[in-house]
Amino acid sequence: MNDSADLPASPYNPPLTLRVYDALPGNAAAIGLVLTTVLILAYWVGRVLFDGAANSSLDDLVVAVTQIVILGYSVSAYAYVLKSMRRTASELAFAAGDDPGWQTAAARIGRHPGWLLMFVGAASYLVIGVFVTNVTTPELVDPWDWRSWNYDLYWHRITTVFFVWWMACFCHVLVVDSLRLSRLSTRIKTVDLLDLRPLQPLTRQGLANALLVIGMVSVLSLFAIEARYWPVLLGFWLAFILLAWVGMMLPLRGIRKTIRTAVEQELDWSEHRLKVSRDALKSGDGDKSSLAEVVAYKATVESVRNWPFDHLTLIRFALYLLIPLGSWLGGAFVERGLDLVLQ
Repeated sequence: MNDSADLPASPYNPPLTLRVYDALPGNAAAIGLVLTTVLILAYWVGRVLFDGAANSSLDDLVVAVTQIVILGYSVSAYAYVLKSMRRTASELAFAAGDDPGWQTAAARIGRHPGWLLMFVGAASYLVIGVFVTNVTTPELVDPWDWRSWNYDLYWHRITTVFFVWWMACFCHVLVVDSLRLSRLSTRIKTVDLLDLRPLQPLTRQGLANALLVIGMVSVLSLFAIEARYWPVLLGFWLAFILLAWVGMMLPLRGIRKTIRTAVEQELDWSEHRLKVSRDALKSGDGDKSSLAEVVAYKATVESVRNWPFDHLTLIRFALYLLIPLGSWLGGAFVERGLDLVLQ
């Protein structure tokens, strides 16, 4: 990744996961797809060699594969959001002008102490992973009695640790770096209300955040084919939909204040010019065209949104929310196909 080259503050040391992804060829999505495929093949080969199917059910197989898919997505989403946040900060650098503190503030984006990420991942597993395992395990079965586990259950327990870990790190990075982008954008002191295109990196980042979170909801929705996961999934769906909205709006929070301040200043100027043009017209020194131009400009400024996006952005976000439905339907068809093949 060369995004940090535009941020020449102190040396940027990416988190370990991102360093591994940077060392591999291809983008985060391709690497995630390869990782998922390799893990599924390893799982399947082991299942055949160790005759795991003898003590496993179709439900165990479906859950194992689902958790591998979630793991592959979680680690790739985490790596991608780190990259995209740094890239967005780089794309906004031209708007900083001569602000001496810009580089220092921008260089903070993407920096996350290893110990903190370790704590976030471990704590999330101990709180969420253990809870989900307990409530989704059938009654009268001890979910932590490893001696009773079949081959599939070993995969269930191990992949749960890793996908909850990376999912928690992804959520942490998304919120923290979105806040940092928001604070960074407050250092942009002037904006052209007639051309907000230079602020599009922030809008794109917000939409990317939302899409990544909705993607997380989609892969989690694959669990919906198992009835015992429904109560837990409802909570996850609500939490992640809220996170998707926060992820879209939070990077734009700072620039919204800047736009609002610029609008207020321009409206004050327009009011002053209207009074001057009106008085000049009354005295015979002015003309109607200058007054009309000020009125037209004032109307244009009043139409500027505080948030730097349009209705199409909101429509796109709404369409994102439909993606989990397609994921759930796709998972249901896959389960039916596996059921027919393995019967």
